[in-house]
Amino acid sequence: MRRSLGELLYKMQLSGYRNHDYGTLMGKTTHGTAQNTARLKRLRVVVWVLVVCGLGLPWLCLTRTVAGANWLLQPYEKMVQRYYLRRAKRILRRRPDLIKIGITGSYGKTSVKNILAELLKTKYRVVASPSSFNTPLGLARTVNEHLRADTQVLIMEMGARRQGEIRELCELLQPHHGIITSIGACHLATFGDMATVAKTKGELFAMLPSGGIAVTDGDNAWCCAVERADKVLIKMAEQTWLPTSLLGKHQQKNLQMAVALARRLGVDEDAIQQVALALQPTPHRLEKIVAPNGIIIFDDSYNANPASAESALDVIKNYPTRKVVQTPGFVEQGTNTAQAHADFCEQLKAVADAVIVVGELNRPAFVKGLHGWHGAVAYVPDRESAKKIYPQWLTKGDILLIINDLPEQY
Repeated sequence: MRRSLGELLYKMQLSGYRNHDYGTLMGKTTHGTAQNTARLKRLRVVVWVLVVCGLGLPWLCLTRTVAGANWLLQPYEKMVQRYYLRRAKRILRRRPDLIKIGITGSYGKTSVKNILAELLKTKYRVVASPSSFNTPLGLARTVNEHLRADTQVLIMEMGARRQGEIRELCELLQPHHGIITSIGACHLATFGDMATVAKTKGELFAMLPSGGIAVTDGDNAWCCAVERADKVLIKMAEQTWLPTSLLGKHQQKNLQMAVALARRLGVDEDAIQQVALALQPTPHRLEKIVAPNGIIIFDDSYNANPASAESALDVIKNYPTRKVVQTPGFVEQGTNTAQAHADFCEQLKAVADAVIVVGELNRPAFVKGLHGWHGAVAYVPDRESAKKIYPQWLTKGDILLIINDLPEQY
């Protein structure tokens, strides 16, 4: 099969420039376009140098040529990364006055980060990591490109797929305060088990200084077990519900955790109430959209896990109109995959009128879990195919809930 250079570069970018993962994408169809970053430009140049020098054929061996160019660039890329990391460290060392906050968790990191930033902006000049930047290089880029001399608070999202990665981020950031939003069945394919997930997320609290504020979910047994004597546990039964436009019980929990830290950093109650009312959902995180044809879309497509999917279904369950759920299921559930999808199917059967299953990754689990159900089920290969079903199943006032939008690398 002849592939264009653009397609191969996109696959390499999707793989995070890891040749092994790039190889696994060769048998999969992708539809996107690579972002023209500096790293991608360097890779493209080296590919063409290899082709011109006769070390790679434009079509037959182009797949391997891209992999070879990526391998040749690794020492240089690591040098570039070290430069940006050292630069960020120098900037942070010069700012002992800066209030630094780390936010991690299996899910809810970006939402809590964005909510906390809005709350703290009523009192401080705040910089929060853009989008879902949550790696060491994302942290370095945030510091190098966004931190200003008058910045008072830096909020960093912290992601991890393996033990030790939160500790690595903390060593770079040196946070004063932290929030663990949740500990759940995410990235089990790389963590292996829940105990390792909990230990990794707990690295944030372990790295906080004495007197640092540590906030977490008091209704989550794994969060409660994280070692930190003075941690603040947010239990919903003990909270006063805050009026907000954010949808879902999980978003109220996210709001309450952010508010708990904001209060301790001096944000007053009037400001908290005003911000809570004005908050808008982070795009694709249970975002309510009314389409021009009158269909009500609940877009929870950014990612999904068993807890967030249950919460999204809870939001729509009392609507009296037809409810269609589109989903590819969950990824990186490891040994929890079968049980997670069995539970998900039971929840779908209790709430939805129809289900569109996208992709092949979890199709066998849905075939088993939805077998014998009275509702309509369609199995489609991709999102574009799903859209063709909408006119048949949805009319004005009906609900389309999109749970997860499977990344192409899966």
